[in-house]
Amino acid sequence: MGKRRTFQNAVVLVTGASSGVGRATALAFAADGAYLVLASRGAEALAEVADECRARGAEVLVVPTDIGDPAAVDRLAAAAVERFGRIDVWIEAAAVGIAGQLGSESVDEIRRLIDTNVFGVVLCCRAALTRFREQGHGRLVLVGSLLSLFPNPLVPLYSMSKFAIRGLALNLRQTVAGNPRIRVGLVLPGPIDTPFFQRAANHTGRRLRAIPPAYAPERVAATILRCARRPRRQTTAGVVSHLALIAERIAPRATEAAVSWWSMALVTGPQPDEDRSGSLFSPPSSGAVSGGYRRGSLRRRLGDRLGTASR
Repeated sequence: MGKRRTFQNAVVLVTGASSGVGRATALAFAADGAYLVLASRGAEALAEVADECRARGAEVLVVPTDIGDPAAVDRLAAAAVERFGRIDVWIEAAAVGIAGQLGSESVDEIRRLIDTNVFGVVLCCRAALTRFREQGHGRLVLVGSLLSLFPNPLVPLYSMSKFAIRGLALNLRQTVAGNPRIRVGLVLPGPIDTPFFQRAANHTGRRLRAIPPAYAPERVAATILRCARRPRRQTTAGVVSHLALIAERIAPRATEAAVSWWSMALVTGPQPDEDRSGSLFSPPSSGAVSGGYRRGSLRRRLGDRLGTASR
């Protein structure tokens, strides 16, 4: 493959593929020549991104999947193997969110978040590693968050779930450490311009928004592709996010306090918003890569191009 490993003819499975980072990642792998297996809850939104991937020359299998359902995850893995014979890369990017002080959410909302962000991710990792062991190779990339290192009291349950994902990823890396053909990587994005904030359950009384400076989803997708080529213990995308990781190593308490204040203060805007459960219980009928939080067409174009160029 030369110095730069491409994913030409690799079988890549992406969960959370209908929107945001998952969608951007699916499109990036499609442009790199991969065979794609796309999963998310919403069949209509998945059909949209599948058409976009096919327009880039990819062969695509769409498998609507609620990753919190063990039987559905088993069907997802089985469908991928039945169609393509193997799974070379599994990208675990599905997640839902709840914003508001602890106690503002319903018990059902807590269960839904844990079912997707923790239980569902465990099920997918188990399915991926089981298949990798059977076929003798594979790469698993988990998409976490910088909020697995830094608290944000306005999204405590989401942050908690990302702490769990980081812990799982670090443990799984050691689990497969003796097998160089099976690798596990972890990507910890910082603030990203995706529809996630529009679809999260919101009990803050104010409108949610991406924490500035919100990076292009394409830049995170490029980091995910690089991590799939060379799985890393943990990596991130964007200058500010890298600086936060460095600062956390040097002065963890001060950095934790500063990032917590910054993210809590800026995750909501001044506009009021109604209390809602967002897309926790029913997936949107359509999806998008960007949430529209980056101001200025030049910045949006530069972010998109930088992501494409850095894959």
